[in-house]
Amino acid sequence: MLDAEARFLLELMDAATKNGRPKLETLPHAVGRKAVDKMSEEGEADPPEVAEVADGGFAGPASELRFRRYRPLGAKPGLLPTLIYYHGGGFVIGNIETHDSTCRRVANKSGCQVISIDYRLSPEHPFPAPIDDGVASFRHIRDNAELFGADVERIAVGGDSAGGAIAAVVCQLCRDSGETGPAFQMLIYPATDSSKESASRQAFAEGYFLSKPLMEWFWEAYVPEDMDLADLRLSPLLAKDFSGLPPAFVLTAGYDPLRDEGRAYADKLIDAGVKTTYVNYPGTIHGFFSMTRFLKQGLKANDEAAGVMAAFFGT
Repeated sequence: MLDAEARFLLELMDAATKNGRPKLETLPHAVGRKAVDKMSEEGEADPPEVAEVADGGFAGPASELRFRRYRPLGAKPGLLPTLIYYHGGGFVIGNIETHDSTCRRVANKSGCQVISIDYRLSPEHPFPAPIDDGVASFRHIRDNAELFGADVERIAVGGDSAGGAIAAVVCQLCRDSGETGPAFQMLIYPATDSSKESASRQAFAEGYFLSKPLMEWFWEAYVPEDMDLADLRLSPLLAKDFSGLPPAFVLTAGYDPLRDEGRAYADKLIDAGVKTTYVNYPGTIHGFFSMTRFLKQGLKANDEAAGVMAAFFGT
């Protein structure tokens, strides 16, 4: 059953549309991005205080990549276990600001440093640009760990939705290239299979925030025509081998079109012997992890994800 808070939020969204607010998928991508990013910032709970916030940038594959680094309250001096975080938004919307409160809370609750990455977005920078930036960010921070205050042996990657997909792909690409990869992965309702429609994509195609038309709007901007959807950077669920990937926390939402592919990804990890914590929040919708002003389940999920990472890293 849909939670009362989620139902109320969906009713508010529906009322706003009936009162003339255009649906995101009807707008040009640049116009829609500006409007929705502002709403996303306002949809997060008030940002908690952290010990330190630092903005910066480093050279990416094509341009400077901006980041924001959060050091948690109560952190001891020295190098910290670190989560590299990729925000959600269908590879089209979202930025450091839209997930600021979420990253602050995860940092404090986990005792880990969080570094949020402002990767390039589509349609200006279509696939594989966001993936390339995600991989480059991990490699740069790994190779310069001390400069970032990070313990090189305890670097995790994570993200929600599109960001969860980036994190999963980073782990696979590092393993396949034989290089040192992340020690842990936090996958929040990740998009893992673009090759087909799952049962949840069909069941929740309308009326639950992340609609089929909205996903198509994202896809039109992100993926060039005639792209092979079996490319593992678009569909990491299709990988033949899941062994050797880092321990994982995988979270899904009950009324989310991406629910089934997130669960399937967790199952593949578990079947391959990868230590994995899987949790489903049955009564809520896609995006709840950062809609924390309206959906208190999001705060609970922030804390649970942070708690699992804290237990893994011993913080």
